[in-house]
Order: sequence, then C-alpha cells, then structure tokens
Amino acid sequence: MKSAVSRVVVAVSVVAALGATAACGGSGDDGKKSAKPGAGSAKGGGGAAIRLEKAALVAGDVKGYKVEKPEAGDASSGSAGAEPSKAPKAPKAPEAAGKTDPAVCAPLAALLGPDAGPGAANSPKAKAHVGRILTGADGKDLTTTDVRLSAYAEADAERVMAGLRAASKSKKCATFRVGGHRYFGVRPLPAPDKPQTPDKKGDEAVSYKLAHPKGEYVARQTVTVVRDGGTLAVFDASNLYDPAGVQDDKEAERNGMEGIGTPKADEDPKVAAAIVDAQLRKL
Repeated sequence: MKSAVSRVVVAVSVVAALGATAACGGSGDDGKKSAKPGAGSAKGGGGAAIRLEKAALVAGDVKGYKVEKPEAGDASSGSAGAEPSKAPKAPKAPEAAGKTDPAVCAPLAALLGPDAGPGAANSPKAKAHVGRILTGADGKDLTTTDVRLSAYAEADAERVMAGLRAASKSKKCATFRVGGHRYFGVRPLPAPDKPQTPDKKGDEAVSYKLAHPKGEYVARQTVTVVRDGGTLAVFDASNLYDPAGVQDDKEAERNGMEGIGTPKADEDPKVAAAIVDAQLRKL
C-alpha cells in the first residue's frame, strides 16, 4: 500500500499542475491560503476585469468544494488532500504553445490554457479573464475542476462558441497536436442548447472530452463551455488514468483493504452540475 499511496500523491500533484496551468492565469481563495499579490486577480482592463472578479467563485459558493487561487508560477499548489511541499516532484504540465495541427482544431487549442494554444489568425481575443480551481473538500475525489471566465464582445463570444462546436465535432480533430504535445480522444458530448439554473440562463453551451499523455499517466479532461451574453464560462474537469494505481487498488481489495480510489479506465472526469449552477448564478 505504501507504493500505492506514493503513486496517488504524485497523481494528485500532476492534476494540480494541470489546474494551475489551465486556470487562465487566475486564482482562487479558500479563506486559508492567499496567492501572491496579483497572481489570481482578473487579467484584462477596466470594467470587464472587475466584473469577472466579482463573478468568480469563492469559498462557500459550492458546498463540498474547496475554491483556490493558484499562485502564479506554482503548478503544485492546491492538490486534493496532499501537501504539495511533501509530495514528490511531479512532471511539469505541458504548456499548450506552438502551431496547432490540423489548423481547424485551433479553437480547442485556444482553451487549453492562458494565452496558450494559438487560435486561428482571426480568432477573437478576450477583454479580460479570471480562473478558479475547485477540488473536493474531503480529498477523496481525485477530479480537479478549473472554472475560467472570459469577457468578449457578444459577437466575438458567439464566434468562439461556433468554432468550438465545429472543432469538437470534426473528425480531423479526433487527434491533434499543439507544438510537441499530442491530444487525442476528442469527442463531442451532449450539452443543452439553453443551459439554465432556477434563476439564471445561459445562451448556449458546448461540451467535449479529450486526453493527452502526462508522463506515465493519461490526463483526461471533460470540458463544458457556457456562453452568457459576451461572457464565456469554461468548466474543465480533469483526472488521471494510472493503470498501475488501478492494479494497486485491486490488490488492496483482494487483501481485504480499502483501495485509494484511483479512477479506472472508464471513469472519465465529470463536470459537476453544482459547480456549473453556482457559477451561472453569479454571472
């Protein structure tokens, strides 16, 4: 079991690194840990940045979840239940930078991280953005959810959604590359045309999943993007498939012990409805 524990600590650290890389340069606050000055504030100018910062999730908005602002440059902060300072050094999360191939997949690449994958040459640019990272407060759920808000002109936001919808459905994007990084298993998922909560509606939504190699693991992502006027809310849930960890869990169960709960091959991450609902209410 010692080796199994070591593996899950590393895995959690890698998921945390994914979150820090993809959090649109934003940061969150769980009331206990503060980011470096400016590390998690909304990026961008004027009223759009202020509006997004006010709309971003904070501690207490989603029951059962910890909301964090990752420190700038600290890819290991905010792991689910593990102490980053004591965790083994995890492989650095790949940065989505470089040419997207095929080019039609550029809308997907553009959402892989802050100013990361380049979109098409004429792709809209956000006026401002902010991010938060949510993990289960009990440390048992190995899914990390990045919530990212971006402000656009409404027509530009509509163009971004149209590009995402087309790319996620394109057979050319089932596998694509961004620089030296390979993404595969891209597949559209059902999403409501008009997502809504009891007191808040979104205008449209797109959902899809993808995966990419992460050292000895496979990082899996399930993404839902909701447009509300000119604001895009990106919900990016991720976990790691660790074949050796799954076998460790099975061995533990055979020995009458409790496994760590490593996500299995068919256990893709899920975007929690509670997180989506809480964020849409604040837009």
